[in-house]
Amino acid sequence: MKKEQGNLNYVAMEEGVLNFWQSNNIFEKLKSKNKQTGKYFATLDGPITANYIMGLHHAYNRTFKDAMIKFAALKGYDEHYQNGFDAHGLPVELRAERELGLNSKKDIESYGIGKFVTQCMNIVDKYSAMQTESSIRLGQWMNWDDSYYTNSDNNITTIWYFLKKCQEKGYIANSHRIMRWCTRCGTSLSDHEMSDADAYQNDTCLAIFFKCPIKGTNNDMLVWTTTPWTLTSNVAIAVNPEFDYNIVKVKSQSRNIIVCADLMKVLKDDVVEVVSTVKGADLVGSTYETCFPDLSEQQFEHKIVAWDLVEKTEGTGAVHIAPGCGDADFELGKSLGLKQICPINESGIYYDNFGVFAGKNANCDETRDFVFGLMKQSGKLYYTHKYTHSYPHCWRCKQPLLFRLVDQWVIKMDELRPQLISAVDGVEFQPDFMKKRMMDWLNNMGDWAISRSRYYGLPLPFYPCEHCGKLTVVGSLEEFKKLSSSEQVDALPHLHRPYIDDIKITCPHCGNKVSRIKDVGDCWLDAGITPFSTKHYFDDKAFFEKNFPIECVIEGKEQIRLWFYSLLVMSVVLTGKAPYKKIATTPMLLDQEGKKLSKSSPNNIPLDTAFKEIGADIIRYNFVSTPLINDVKFGRDTCDEVKRKLLGLWNAYVFLNTYAYLDKPDLTNYRPDEEKLTFMDKWLINRVNEFVKHADKCYSAQDFGGVSKDFELLVDELTNWYIRNNRRRFYKSENNFDTMNAYFCLNYALKNISMVMFPIVPFISEYIWQNAVRELDKNAAESVALHGYVVDEFKVEDNGYTVKTDIVREIFTMASKLRNENQIKVKQPLKTMYINGNSEVAEAVKLYKDIIETELNIKNVVMEHDNSKFNIELLNLDFRKAGAVLKGDVQKVKNYLVNATDAEMAEYVAGFKSGSVTIHEFANLSPELFTLSTKAKDEFVIANENDITVVLDVTLDRNLMLEGLARELIRACQVMRKDANFNVDDRINVEFSTTGADLNEILKTYQDKIKSELLILNIGEIASPEKVSTVEIGDEQITIKMSR
Repeated sequence: MKKEQGNLNYVAMEEGVLNFWQSNNIFEKLKSKNKQTGKYFATLDGPITANYIMGLHHAYNRTFKDAMIKFAALKGYDEHYQNGFDAHGLPVELRAERELGLNSKKDIESYGIGKFVTQCMNIVDKYSAMQTESSIRLGQWMNWDDSYYTNSDNNITTIWYFLKKCQEKGYIANSHRIMRWCTRCGTSLSDHEMSDADAYQNDTCLAIFFKCPIKGTNNDMLVWTTTPWTLTSNVAIAVNPEFDYNIVKVKSQSRNIIVCADLMKVLKDDVVEVVSTVKGADLVGSTYETCFPDLSEQQFEHKIVAWDLVEKTEGTGAVHIAPGCGDADFELGKSLGLKQICPINESGIYYDNFGVFAGKNANCDETRDFVFGLMKQSGKLYYTHKYTHSYPHCWRCKQPLLFRLVDQWVIKMDELRPQLISAVDGVEFQPDFMKKRMMDWLNNMGDWAISRSRYYGLPLPFYPCEHCGKLTVVGSLEEFKKLSSSEQVDALPHLHRPYIDDIKITCPHCGNKVSRIKDVGDCWLDAGITPFSTKHYFDDKAFFEKNFPIECVIEGKEQIRLWFYSLLVMSVVLTGKAPYKKIATTPMLLDQEGKKLSKSSPNNIPLDTAFKEIGADIIRYNFVSTPLINDVKFGRDTCDEVKRKLLGLWNAYVFLNTYAYLDKPDLTNYRPDEEKLTFMDKWLINRVNEFVKHADKCYSAQDFGGVSKDFELLVDELTNWYIRNNRRRFYKSENNFDTMNAYFCLNYALKNISMVMFPIVPFISEYIWQNAVRELDKNAAESVALHGYVVDEFKVEDNGYTVKTDIVREIFTMASKLRNENQIKVKQPLKTMYINGNSEVAEAVKLYKDIIETELNIKNVVMEHDNSKFNIELLNLDFRKAGAVLKGDVQKVKNYLVNATDAEMAEYVAGFKSGSVTIHEFANLSPELFTLSTKAKDEFVIANENDITVVLDVTLDRNLMLEGLARELIRACQVMRKDANFNVDDRINVEFSTTGADLNEILKTYQDKIKSELLILNIGEIASPEKVSTVEIGDEQITIKMSR
């Protein structure tokens, strides 16, 4: 056994453990061991996007998943340790654009789609390798060489199979609809993508109030919008037919303005008078001049229409309707047969037929200001103002989105919806309220928009025939070859654009050649198919059935509408049931100030930096020690707090190491005689076994916070209770049975704590296992991972020790609190502590009497059931009743009571009890005017909690005072020993020098105790001291010299 130096360097320790695992093939041995058990735990790793280095948010969810997998492994379950990489989609494309210096889809096409796709695939290879290294450093165990990639041909063709099934069931449709559109990325974003936490951001825009002249009248309709770029596409104005609208004479112009009566405030000080009031229904059907009537797309009649969804919370009560630029407008337009005008292309540029707007970018401030300028020239601008609202942004490039009318391939959800709801009804959720969130989403989500106008992604196998109008969905590689050419397909480097675009199929309906659509698929198709593509759905049914459904999937709570949703849809289509038995969602990761933590956060710590400066165990514990219902804060301050929490475990190990290094106890095959164990030994064994059982339940429920909470409590009890009260048993150098039993019990605690905490803090758990457990017990498993999760490895009868210990610990807490409140140091001995409680308390005190006296520094502990011995009874006025009788004299009587001597107060109390109270000149007062209370006598301090009373006698005589100073002197010397780096077993020489009378008396009276406690050989003059210090003890000073 090596000797520990005290302080723990987490980074160096973890690197050593990683080397141990790798050098000894521990993971391989674990897998081999568990393959023999016949038990299996079905898992599925949510793929990490391989577009950059890992960040804290990646490590966050990976820690939860790894903890679950490691616990299952400890329990003996075989698993499919397959890591996943999300290798398709915009995140990868944007990284490729950045590295190639490209800024648009036009740039990509000029560069070459083939070369661009190759760059994307190279990026996946590059960053997946880097993410693998980071995951290993995190302590995650996976078959890294067997990781799945969602850009694989296998993953692609499995999705083809799913889409074929969707077509067969009538779920595939080409929908003409409004989509949120990223003009930077040149593609749409689906509803469930917009559920991402970053999708909506507070955005301050310039909103516009504008006027549309109602034809044939002297009135202008006042309208408000936050999207001035859409005014080119106005087709109607909507009013609520039930609202009142005022026709208002204004100062700013000769024409009247019409505005909702409840929104007159928008006119500010422009009002002259309200001319009349009409219902919205009276305005419906009126024709008006639109914003830009000269545009070729605007050559039709514009009317005011009725819409009961118009609100009067903001704006004017009149809504600008552009069905080609907004989803709500689109639905209204469909119901009323309104024209649909989409003014912009995929880059957000106005089409050529939009006159002066042609070629302008709709998604920029310059175009907004251009709109305002034209509106001002035409006299239609009323005013603009700043307005902050929640506005959709691209979840990847962060650009604000526009709404665009496009043809979009979708999976229709109306028929699927009841099937999805039925399937998820039997799924368990942790936390359980997340089930309602999933149900709400399923009840309200729209069709799944699955096509994207991009380059690198799943090639949708859709072949619409221009000749017969039929759609062919290719469902497999074999079908693709059959409908095209095996030679062409086999020659493809992979199933991606642009290569797959060159192959046409023969329409199975009419025999004509058909090209594939250019779109690629939503990346959530890639991740959602993984239960089938990675678990050998087609080629190994036995393996698939062993892995389906998944026992539990763990990801962030936002995945309710993302990965968990796509998994559910694809599984229900293919199997009719949910792909998972349980969903556990992780809360949001925040910085230490409580703000969302992202790569750009001021308090963000790059993961590699965190590994180098903090250590993986601290990171992992910080992540998972919070209950799943609470958001997690992470930063240097929170990591420092975690260090403090883990310090207790390290200190317990160092304590064992300190004495085991000297004594070299051999616990191999050692099992103590239960009769010779102390009651504290038995308490510890049972407390540890209880911890193991409770952690088993918590882990099984993915309640990692529950494990952590119990761990912290047990370590506190181990260090501040068991070790503190048993430390002298380790001081002996001879290996008698009592010392061996103490070593056994402490090692048993550390062994089980290491086992339980291995899934959460694997490095320190393995380190303690190697340097304590295996050093003391040669039969211990080669690794904590190979030990398994063993419950009640050693059992003893509890005999009520757990309950009794809890009682005594509460007494300790009460007594310590009394000392603190009254500024009495623990080193100051007290004469007597009295305890009042029931028979169970009395039994606990009897059992622990010696320990209570020693550790609380009490000369004598006494059970006392009469609390009156410690209290003085006091008479107090009941002001409500006394005021009515004493009237103006009530304050005078109160002063008599407050200033009464003890003898006077005793007389007043006696009168109260006898039925007549006389206080100075106030004779024969009724006891009803008073209440009786108690206070501690001057020589006592008292605490009452949970039907236990603790009383300390705080009177000090000279002997007690000197003994307290002696203890302070011993403590000062112990600190000097430590500062001098003396070994715990070093015998030393000490010289004391003081002129203090008290200190000289202490040195004489307590010489033997001082020598014993400090391992002093001689007290006398030292010529060459190794350590010199002058300290203050009480009111006197003493100089201390030490040498070995």
